[in-house]
Amino acid sequence: MKFLKNLCITSLILALLTMSAFANPQAPEWVNFFGDVTINGNPAPVGTVVEAYDPDGVMCGSYTVGTIGIYGLLAANRDDITTPGIDEGAVPGDSITLKVNGITATPTVIDTLFVNSGLTWTSNGEQNNVNLAITGQTIAFTAVTLPADTLAAPGWNIKFAVGIRNDGNGTDYYSVVSQDDTAASPGWTTVDQDSVSHADVGATTTLFFEVSLPLFGGGGDTTFVVHYTVMSAIDNSVNHEDSVTIYKSVTDIGDGYATVPDRFNLFQNYPNPFNPTTNISFSLEQRSSVRIEIINISGQLIDVRNLGNLPAGNHDIEYDASSLSSGVYFYRMTTDNGSISKKMVLLK
Repeated sequence: MKFLKNLCITSLILALLTMSAFANPQAPEWVNFFGDVTINGNPAPVGTVVEAYDPDGVMCGSYTVGTIGIYGLLAANRDDITTPGIDEGAVPGDSITLKVNGITATPTVIDTLFVNSGLTWTSNGEQNNVNLAITGQTIAFTAVTLPADTLAAPGWNIKFAVGIRNDGNGTDYYSVVSQDDTAASPGWTTVDQDSVSHADVGATTTLFFEVSLPLFGGGGDTTFVVHYTVMSAIDNSVNHEDSVTIYKSVTDIGDGYATVPDRFNLFQNYPNPFNPTTNISFSLEQRSSVRIEIINISGQLIDVRNLGNLPAGNHDIEYDASSLSSGVYFYRMTTDNGSISKKMVLLK
């Protein structure tokens, strides 16, 4: 008897659930939008995001442009009727707002015999041909991190990164173009990132380009300059042009590899004590201006050597102290990344 009672209760629950499912279908419902999309008069680039919002400001649909200047089908979803009190989207009769890169677009409704016209959420499956335009997007960016000059060996691939901050008022998309300096060393090639990178307002994105050094050819040590341009995909007249230098080394290779210092360092002079010349060695992890100051034991600055803007790598200079008298001195090296001091002894 108890078994039959439980069976009846179970059957009743299943019946109620089945009735509920038919009364409140959970299948998604949507209205589609499609058409042309332009930004500041130009076809929107691949990656542009078009979003649909209901009157309460709830985003109910999104579409990423895959063909230049065209969006859709963008599905603007209906509010889920099985979750009362929670607004997930539009309801029939709602006016839909369409935004491009976060900026409200100006719509142009295209009337045809085959599609619905307007920006109203009507009924499931309706299609609306609406062209979109935004004309007030400010295109501006700052290159916040730049690739550093580097040392490399034949056969290496070197990947460079450029950090871009979006200073405009809408989402922007960026690409990079690099140019290999074949006149300097034939066989060197550059490869650019194969897609655009996007950044929201105030955000930073990173773009890459890669340089391949030939394993053979090109003679001895070679300086190779790569020119690159980062540009907005929305307006490529807004760009940043720069260059990076690669120093191909066939003489400074240990165990088959050339190395680039990972920090600025100043080494003890040699010989020490000395008379009247000594060698001062230092390393730079990136291109920097370099200045050497000679200070006596009383703290007086008695000599200054500006070495100019030097590339990344290991460096060695000869210092001639013929004009100085015997004694203890300090040599201080200052770069863009700080300064280091060492003591040396001149004995005549």
